[in-house]
Amino acid sequence: MRCGFAAGLALLALCGGAAAEPRPRSGVYDSLTLAVEGEAVSGVFAEERGGVDGGPSFSCIFLLRGRLAGPRAEVETWFPGEPERIRGSLAFTPEGAALTLAENHGGCLMTMGSMVDKPYTLLREADEPAEGWRGVALVTARRARFRPEPGPAPARGAYLVRHDPVVILERRDGWVRALYRHGAKPVTGWLPEADLALAATP
Repeated sequence: MRCGFAAGLALLALCGGAAAEPRPRSGVYDSLTLAVEGEAVSGVFAEERGGVDGGPSFSCIFLLRGRLAGPRAEVETWFPGEPERIRGSLAFTPEGAALTLAENHGGCLMTMGSMVDKPYTLLREADEPAEGWRGVALVTARRARFRPEPGPAPARGAYLVRHDPVVILERRDGWVRALYRHGAKPVTGWLPEADLALAATP
């Protein structure tokens, strides 16, 4: 009886300890598509709002990359094609993640609010399978058409537009096998690496 009680306490302590430190996981965290591979973390934050009834539209878009130390990572963020880097930190929480930046990216104050004054909370999509994510990327071409294999684009088929985020599943000689999760249903196919800005570790 005493042995069983002690074992129960040990199991409870172990479970409580595991719950205390969130496990970094790949997935979609609100507007942040995030890949965790070993200690490397990469992400694309993409949110656009406005443009209704002739009003102005605003966007908050940037890439993110860093290395994990436990459930936290010091990160650098940037907009594709711009040399400026904004540093920050990403912390995983039981509900998702929290992002804090040294300064806001252009458009983010009008779209999402400040990420400087306090950690910006991001909720993870529940029960989302995210195995095999090797990185993330942002579409930079006006239109990027999926291919079943690397090669010429088909005349018709699924395509993405500029600033769509994708998950990197595989890279091969200038091509990326990508997963797009933000439409009515997930789409997978090959895209030219030249059509993308990659946040993945080279």
